Amino acid sequence: METIYLEKAAELGNMILASETSLRLADTKAAFEADTAAQAAHAEYNEHQKNMQTAQESGLMTRERYQQALTQLVELEIEMKSQPAVQEYLKAEADFNNFATSVLEMLRMTIGLKSAHSGGCGGCHSKGR
Repeated sequence: METIYLEKAAELGNMILASETSLRLADTKAAFEADTAAQAAHAEYNEHQKNMQTAQESGLMTRERYQQALTQLVELEIEMKSQPAVQEYLKAEADFNNFATSVLEMLRMTIGLKSAHSGGCGGCHSKGR
């Protein structure tokens, strides 16, 4: 394999990591990790979700208990997302994911267009001969 493509891919990866979107994600993640209230709310939500899933998978949860657990999970999610550090981190994460998806989509479109023009139809390259 030609290493130039791997080098260019690594260069693109480093450019993405140096982007404003990526740096904002890193900053909001650090702020989230430093915020003890946000960490506690996140941990409580995750613990409840894990316990709920375990109980559900083991068949120990009645429909009524499931509804109660689901209501509590929603309340914990609302509490967790009310923390400014969580809100900012989730927004930055969504923005970064959208950015990365856009970059990948551009690569797919570029490769798709090039391959469609390079032999997709039998007569395209014979016109100038």
